Amino acid sequence: MDAQSLRCFLRIAELGSFGRAAQVLNLTQPTLSRRIALLERELRAQLFIRHQRGISLTPAGHALGSRALGLVQQLDELQADVAALDREPSGNVTIGLPPSLVSVLNGPLIERYCKAYPRVRLFVHEGISDLVGEKLVDGELDMALMFSTRTRLRNASVNILATEEMVLASAPSAAPAKSQLTMSDLSSLPLVLYRLPNYIRWRVDVAFQQLGVQPRVTSETNTLSMLLELARRGVGSAILPRSAVEQDVSLNLLTAIPIRGMSVNWALAISRDREHSLAVQMLIRNIEELVLEQIKAGKWQATLQVSR
Repeated sequence: MDAQSLRCFLRIAELGSFGRAAQVLNLTQPTLSRRIALLERELRAQLFIRHQRGISLTPAGHALGSRALGLVQQLDELQADVAALDREPSGNVTIGLPPSLVSVLNGPLIERYCKAYPRVRLFVHEGISDLVGEKLVDGELDMALMFSTRTRLRNASVNILATEEMVLASAPSAAPAKSQLTMSDLSSLPLVLYRLPNYIRWRVDVAFQQLGVQPRVTSETNTLSMLLELARRGVGSAILPRSAVEQDVSLNLLTAIPIRGMSVNWALAISRDREHSLAVQMLIRNIEELVLEQIKAGKWQATLQVSR
């Protein structure tokens, strides 16, 4: 017994005619008659009596009619509920996020997404681009927000979101008196840098190699938090994306001077095995919308690359 057959039965009972019911239901009369015949066969009871004035319900028809409307309404509600569940993201999503965007993007993103989609459990792995890129390729992550170190990743699509300038972050007392610097200006300054392997450190090393100079590296570390702490204490200046030092700059703990010709592209890499998941699609949309909002509001000093 299906909902459509019950709807046909109810319409015939309401209109008192197979012909009029067929017109309303946009069916041929033979098709409608076959549906009712199958329903009667399934119920093992005759539902209608045909006579000269039209049709009337049998006792079995009256019994079915008293309950069929409620059954159809329940089936409609169940269908709507199931469809709504299918449209609402659910399940688990794992994303890799960079520590340098924690206040600009990571925090607001997780807060927004978790409130909007409570049926999704979001797992966040914070790490440098080299690390989250490897985890994405190995299938440990569904997506990763990372530096665009390469345009292709195995079994993943890579979409550039924004371009951001790199800056020299220094304690106010140790900051060079310039509004913009070149890599040549940095060659004589004490520096605290990431330890290899690290994309930012690789970019810095290549830039100095192209100048044919050896930088003054006073200390190396593998975490952003330690790098910022060393810069605040005046151990040396750090070379980082502007977003990584924005909070310290607002508190006057560090200064940030742009470095000419040095920038990074932020990209969203998505596993092709998971890109059609509704939960993943909604997270992609949230990321792109938030990137646009933060840049337009001036909260992230970057150049938008996504076309949204």
